[in-house]
Formats: sequence, C-alpha cells, structure tokens
Amino acid sequence: MSGRGDAYSGTEGLSTDNAIAFHSWQAEKFIGAPIDYMFAGIMPSKDEAIGIAKVMEQLEKPYIISLMINKAGTLLDGTTINNAIEAIDNATNIKPLCYMTNCIHPNILKEALLKPFNNTDIVKKRFYGIQANAAYFDPKNLDYSNELKTTTAAELTNHLEALHNVFPLKIIGGCCGTDDTHIEELAKRFNSILPRQ
Repeated sequence: MSGRGDAYSGTEGLSTDNAIAFHSWQAEKFIGAPIDYMFAGIMPSKDEAIGIAKVMEQLEKPYIISLMINKAGTLLDGTTINNAIEAIDNATNIKPLCYMTNCIHPNILKEALLKPFNNTDIVKKRFYGIQANAAYFDPKNLDYSNELKTTTAAELTNHLEALHNVFPLKIIGGCCGTDDTHIEELAKRFNSILPRQ
C-alpha cells in the first residue's frame, strides 16, 4: 500500500479520516489472504500515516510503516521522525511492527537520524530500516526528473555500510535507481553484518 498523491512533493497528503476512507478498500483486498505482513510505503505526512495504520491494524497482521524523510529530519509535512512514530503508536491499538524509510539515499537518512530531535530512545527502538534510493538527492530534486539518477553498486553499499555503522538497522534494501547488481552487492556485504533472527 502507498500514499494517495505524489510522495515526493507531499502536497497531496490526506487527513487521517480521508486516509482511512481512501485506504480501506486496499486493505479489504487482503482480508483472508495468506500474507505474513503488510507494508505502507513512502508516507509523506503524519496524518496520512496514522490513517493507513488505523486501517492496517484492523487486519490483525503485522505491518510496517515506511516514512518519506528529508535531510531536515522530518516527513514532508514537517513532522520529525520521533514525533511521527510517537503519534502513530499512540493512535493505534496494534502498533506497527516497526518503522523505516524508502526511496531516499542513505546519506540523507543518516543526516535525518543525526538531528538531535530524532536522537531519541523511541527512534532507536522503533526505526528499523531503509530501502535506499541510489541517488543522493532530496525528494524535491528527484521529482519529475527526466533521467534515472543512480550510483554504482559499490558506492551505494559503502554509504549503506557507513549508515549501518552509526545506526544498526535491521532492514537494508534497494529502491529507485537500484538493480540486480546493487542487490547482489548489498547481500554479499551485509550477509556477514546483519544478525540472523
């Protein structure tokens, strides 16, 4: 499941009530399906993330909320990572399994997590991962790009390893600008780093 509008601009984020109405039909498609967990990607605003979380918790399956984050350490609506996690956790009875981000470069996430207002216990305990964009650009610089922005598999993996050295995330993967070479390099490098569960 993903947001309704353009997650790179954040201008079309839904209110909580509108998000519940909009996302309910998606969640209903999964009722009775043999799924292990649900995933809501690139949530640009706190209110829409709360709405989709309230819908997903009704399925009584584990679910993950992935937030759209910028260098400032906030979602695109200005909510800090810390405050978004607190708000979503407080608004739900069945809390997300964890939080993560997708479609941003690991250096951007590192800058965001280093902000003092995100250097908190709840972020350290609840924020688990990244599906990394291979291009080191803020979302606003990627929006409407006419060409694919990317870096080599080794470069991206080096940045992800540097991020992991500061924030030992448990979910590491690729998003826009990545292909099989990036995933192969990630798997090879992180096979010896990530703990087995």
